[in-house]
Amino acid sequence: MPLMDMKVLNLFEEETPQIFSLCGRGPRSSLRILRPGLAISEMAVSQLPGQPSAVWTVKKNVSDEFDAYIVVSFTNATLVLSIGETVEEVNDSGFLDTTPSLAVSLIGDDSLMQVHPNGIRHIREDGRINEWRTPSKRSIVKVGYNRLQVVIALSGGELIYFEADMTGQLMEVEKHEMSGDVACLDIAPFPEGRQRSRFLAVGSYDNTVRILSLDPDDCLQILSVQSVSSAPESLLFLEVQASIGGEDGADHPANLFLNSGLQNGVLFRTVVDMVTGQLLDSRSRFLGLKPPKLFSISVRGRSAMLCLSSRPWLGYIHWGHFHLTPLSY
Repeated sequence: MPLMDMKVLNLFEEETPQIFSLCGRGPRSSLRILRPGLAISEMAVSQLPGQPSAVWTVKKNVSDEFDAYIVVSFTNATLVLSIGETVEEVNDSGFLDTTPSLAVSLIGDDSLMQVHPNGIRHIREDGRINEWRTPSKRSIVKVGYNRLQVVIALSGGELIYFEADMTGQLMEVEKHEMSGDVACLDIAPFPEGRQRSRFLAVGSYDNTVRILSLDPDDCLQILSVQSVSSAPESLLFLEVQASIGGEDGADHPANLFLNSGLQNGVLFRTVVDMVTGQLLDSRSRFLGLKPPKLFSISVRGRSAMLCLSSRPWLGYIHWGHFHLTPLSY
């Protein structure tokens, strides 16, 4: 089909221009709109009983090759699906199914964690369940976590920090009162060979992002503050390899970046000094009309970032450089 004419315009006022092309002649003519983006393959489609608010996949053990469960949160319930030759609903996973979930994760080497508005449910490998409950008349509104550390934000702005000890038990370590409600949280990945990450990021509705320490000597003390153009909706730490397989054939130390999805649709990205926690060299990019929600994923065996706005974006490493590209989906 011949291409008769083409224009590159941004008529829809999106984050990237569109290609408008006139194709064919006579009754077979058409106007086609092309948008740039990475092609992805849809592997499976499953109908759900309602509109989900969040979805996680989780392993039963850190050494497992594949995830064991798909956990789907709704406004008033949580659905747990087992992953095998088929995907089926299960009722004996230990997860509380009568409440929405705020976070689901592997904790330690072989335990599962479910954070819900009224507490933290810790499911041990042998089936024992430990439950931490929130103080009366307060609820959990935000959570940040990695495999060994958890920070929750209660309504009113109180932060509570937990760590997994040597036995896998989740222990309360420290509390800190913020000046107002917390908009979002994230904990940096812990370095290989260490038992904790040093940095916690806290987004506030006063258009600021703060870095707090998780070291025992100055736990939950503020290390740095960054003003942003709009209230943060989502935060995500991401390690980016400075260079891969250089002249010496070795990977060089990674840089730590803090990504902030703002309510005005902007992705705000800044370097975190891995010694002091100071925020440096900030950059921003408009991603869409909806506040970007940021998620950690893996691409080609390396950490990557999925950004969900009015259009999905993928932040990934290619030949030692970070790329942020829209997805065609």
